[in-house]
Amino acid sequence: MKVYFQGLFIGLFLCLLPCSWSTQQDRLFYDAVRAEASGDLDLAIQIYLKTAKISHSSNLHGNLANLYFKKEQFGRSILHFEKALLLDPKNSELSANLNFAYEMANTSPKNKNLTSIYFSSNFLSFWIVISAIIFWVGLITLSYLLFYSTNKKLVFYLFPMWICLSVLSVYSSSLSLSEQNKLNRTVIVFEPDSEHNKSKKVPLRRFAGESNSANTTVISGENLLIDFDDIGNPKSHKVSDGKTWYLARSKDGRKKGWIRENEFGWILDP
Repeated sequence: MKVYFQGLFIGLFLCLLPCSWSTQQDRLFYDAVRAEASGDLDLAIQIYLKTAKISHSSNLHGNLANLYFKKEQFGRSILHFEKALLLDPKNSELSANLNFAYEMANTSPKNKNLTSIYFSSNFLSFWIVISAIIFWVGLITLSYLLFYSTNKKLVFYLFPMWICLSVLSVYSSSLSLSEQNKLNRTVIVFEPDSEHNKSKKVPLRRFAGESNSANTTVISGENLLIDFDDIGNPKSHKVSDGKTWYLARSKDGRKKGWIRENEFGWILDP
C-alpha cells in the first residue's frame, strides 16, 4: 500500500509539473508586458530573457526584438526577429520588421535564393517523407508488376522514372539538410554590453584573446558562420580571463577571425 501511494504521488507530481511550468511562463510573460507598458524597457527585456529560458514562442522573441529595436540595439533585434520567424515562418509582419531592422543596422539580410526558399530547414522533414514515399511506393509497385503482372513492359517504363524521382527527392533532402547545418552555425553579431564601446564594429581577431590584432571587422546585425570541428563541436578557445572565443567567418568566406562569446548570439541555441 505504501508503494502504491508513492507511485500515485509521483504520478500526480509529473502531471502537475508541466502545468506549473506553464503558469510560471505566463506569469513572467505578463510581468514583462506590464514592465514594457510602464516604460521600463530594461526590466521587460530581463523578464523576457528569463522567460525564454523556460520556453520559446514567436510572440516572446518578437516582443524582445521590438524592445531591442526601440533601444537601437539592432543586432540583438535582428537575432530575436530571426528566432521568431523560425517559430512562425509565414508571419509577414515579422518578416517586414526583420528587413527593416537589417536596413537600420546598415547590413544586408540573408540572401534569398531558390535553395533557401524551397529547400530551407523548414522543409527538411517534408523532403525526407517524400523521399521515403517515392522509394517504397515505387519499390512495391515495381515488385508487383515484375512478379505478378502479365504486362512486364510497364517495368521498363516505370523503373527509370522511379530512379529519377528517387534521386531528385534524395538530392532535395540533402539540400535541406545542408541549409539546416548552415542554420546551426549561423550567429548574429551585436555589440557587447559596455558603456565604453559605442561603435557598431566588432573585430574578428587573428587569435583568441583581447590583446590580439584584428584581421577585419564586422558590424552589428551581420550574419556569421561559426566553424565546427570534425566531431560537430564549435571551434572555441577559453582564454585566461575566463572568456570564450569562437572562430567565425562571413558567409561569403572573405572575413575570418576569432570573436568573443558576448559579441554575438546563436539563431539556434547550440
